[in-house]
Formats: sequence, C-alpha cells, structure tokens
Amino acid sequence: MNKGKRKRRTFIVISPRDGQIREYGFSPRILGLILLGALGLVGGLGYYAYTQGFHQLRLSDQKALLALKKENRNLLRSLEQTREEVQQLGEAMDQLRATEDRLRAHHAMEPLAASGELGGIGGVEDLSEEFASLPPQKHLMVGKLSMRIDYLKRMVNLQAESFEEIERKFEEAEIQYLPTILPVPEQQTWLSSSFGWRIDPFTGRRAFHRGVDFAGRKGTPIYATADGFVSYAGKDRYLGSTIIIAHRKKERDEQGQPYVRQGGYQTEYGHLDRIMVEQGQQIKRGQQIGTMGNSGRSTGPHLHYAVRLQDQQLSKHRGYQNPENFIFDNGEDYLWAASE
Repeated sequence: MNKGKRKRRTFIVISPRDGQIREYGFSPRILGLILLGALGLVGGLGYYAYTQGFHQLRLSDQKALLALKKENRNLLRSLEQTREEVQQLGEAMDQLRATEDRLRAHHAMEPLAASGELGGIGGVEDLSEEFASLPPQKHLMVGKLSMRIDYLKRMVNLQAESFEEIERKFEEAEIQYLPTILPVPEQQTWLSSSFGWRIDPFTGRRAFHRGVDFAGRKGTPIYATADGFVSYAGKDRYLGSTIIIAHRKKERDEQGQPYVRQGGYQTEYGHLDRIMVEQGQQIKRGQQIGTMGNSGRSTGPHLHYAVRLQDQQLSKHRGYQNPENFIFDNGEDYLWAASE
C-alpha cells in the first residue's frame, strides 16, 4: 500500500434507467471546493434575492413618501386658502358690523353685544377624532380655523337678529322719513334725465348727474317725498331757487338743547319757480313745497330732484343715491305706516 497516496471519497451512482453502476472519486480537497462553491452559489442567490426585494421595498416606500409629501403640500395649500377665505369673511363681517352700529346709532338703539359676550367657543381640543392624528402644526392651524369659523357663525346669527330688530324699529317709527313717492304729479311730468354719467348740456363734457330731472310746465306743483324739516330754502348758484329737506327729527339733548341726529336722508329740489316753505319748517310727506320753474342753470322748466344719504358724505358720489330706487308705486305700499 502506498502510504503517500491520499484518501479519496468515492460516490456510487446507480442509473435508474439501465441499472448501471458508476463510481466517482474525489479527493477531500476537491470535495471541499465543490461544497464551498455550492454554498457560495446558494448564498449569492440568496443575497441577490434579498437585495432585489429590499430595493423593490425601498422604491415602494419612496413612492409612498412622495405621495404623502404631495398630499401634505396640497393639504397645507388647502388650509391656507381656507384661512384666507375665512379672513375675508371676517372682514366682510366687520363691514356689516360697522353698518349695523351706524344703523343702531341712527335709531337710538343700544349697541350690539360685544364679541366677548358671545359665550364660550370651542378650542383645539374640541376637534373631531379624524383630526387627532394630524401633526402639531396642522392640528393647531385646523384648530384656529375651527374657532374662527365658530365665532363667525355666532356673529352671523347675532347680526341677523340685530338687523331684524333694526327693520322692526324702522317699520315702527322711521318709515315716514323714507322718500318713497314722486315729487311731481305723474300725469303732468316726464323723466327727462336720469341719475349717473351724462353729457352736460352746458359744457358738452361728460359729467356725473347726482339726481334726476322731471320736465313739465312752469308752475307744476312740487311735493315733499317724506316727512322732515326744511334745512335750506333759498338760492343756489347752479340750482337756482332750491329747497333741501332733512328727513329726520329735530330732537333735544339731556340739557334740553335742540340738535339734529346724524344720519338719515335728505332730498333736494332745484330750479323752482316758487318756494312755498321756510327754513326750519316741519314738513309732511305729500305736502306741496313749491312749483316747477326754470331758475338757475337750466335749459327749460324742470325739477332737479336728488336723494342723499347724510352719513355717507365721504363715500362714492358723496352719498348721493339714485332716486328711482326709492320710488315704490308712488309710495302707496309705505304710506300705511305713517297713517297708523
């Protein structure tokens, strides 16, 4: 026996087809290399499968993260847009509040309850469960929006009640001071110039007409369109013989001194032929105050009639309103308030 000869490992393979026997001999070194190669192949395949799966998982996570970031941007953009809209609503409510304060002051009514008297409002902790998982920044933003919207809802309800109260007050005591009838006989006159921009008949240039003109015969009666008192009766550079009626009460303060409450309407009657009232005289709706003429800067007999809201002197057109918006079937629907 050759002791220098290394031991070999023999593998016997019997063919299932013909039963032949085959022998394969491998030295321990070769067998180890084969096993090592097999293990390396299996490990490599396993590592490849793992890395590919991990890569796919990372791609999926990245797509989900990108989708979440996009959703987050859209949500923040939507929240910011909602915040701006709520801010605009708040500004509109402030304007309504200012109008409401002015109307209540004009009617000598107590001011609307202060914002602190609206009662308790919800907070961030009152949000529904669907918002509980939001990040702190979004949660705080949504909470503030919720509180602001809740406040505006309460203010809307309060303003609605207040305007209803003002409307009742107006219908009860102030309707006679609203100029709602024609200042001229309807069958004897016609509208010759409307309110708004027109070509001035004297200068030929575009100018704003602050009232309306009714044409007719000289001497046609002119009527007051609402209760009030004569604040001016005399000459005007452009309107000629002019009457101005303030449609509100003369009142007295706590010291008993006479004063005129701010606000309310006034009507102006120009180009008259005859003035039949005096300054300071109390006037009733439908009372004749003068006759139609051609005084002042005029191209023929007519009445210049204007309506002005006194507490809007600094507003557009210095508070002058379109008189046609105040005439309702010659005022017949409103005269009942003055007669009751």
